[in-house]
Amino acid sequence: MTSSTFRGAIALALLAVCLAGCAQTREMKATGAANFDWSGPQKRIVLIQPDVVLAELTAGGLNEPRADWTNTARDLISKGIAGSLDQRNISVTELDTLTNAHDVQLVKLHGAVGNEIRQHGFGGATLPTKGSALDWTLGPGTQDMRQRYNADYAMFVYVRDSYATAGRRAVQFLGAIAGIGIQGGVQVAFVSVVDLRTGNVVWFNTLFSQYGDLRDAKGATSFLNDILKGNPL
Repeated sequence: MTSSTFRGAIALALLAVCLAGCAQTREMKATGAANFDWSGPQKRIVLIQPDVVLAELTAGGLNEPRADWTNTARDLISKGIAGSLDQRNISVTELDTLTNAHDVQLVKLHGAVGNEIRQHGFGGATLPTKGSALDWTLGPGTQDMRQRYNADYAMFVYVRDSYATAGRRAVQFLGAIAGIGIQGGVQVAFVSVVDLRTGNVVWFNTLFSQYGDLRDAKGATSFLNDILKGNPL
């Protein structure tokens, strides 16, 4: 390889690492979702503790969860969403910790259902019985949550985010020089609004990004602007 060719490869490698991609969001609304059915003049919603895991992506490609990053991101996301809903004159009950076993199970169920929506609603694997409709539910078990928290709807948030270590970035750089694409950190998230009378998901938005940083307030604000885009509440 000549020196000019090598310099060109370096430049392309740097460009590939720097331009890792952009945030992509996809939204689905259930039919009639714009007409929310509130049981009283005061709109009430339960904001479930966000299901968040932040991790370090090692040189070998392993995701090692970081509790400190996770706690910071969860707090920033929860406070940011609560503030956004408050500005819309919605009364928000925040579940900062999940102590009820049924609530914990609903959060796990939402993670499973949300990933199915991502796969079959946006991933090209459309189910024949679903089509393009937002026809997914957490089931009538949500009615218990409605009674306990005196709210008509709940918002669930799921985030999995990873950040490349210096070792991983070095591997990416060398891979780019060799013309081999090596995955860096990625951010996958989705948010749902659920009707607690039926368990039906009435609004869903998902995000995929290769940049962004949920470990600080600025990054969390940018994330929330994207993930809440189109929020009909």
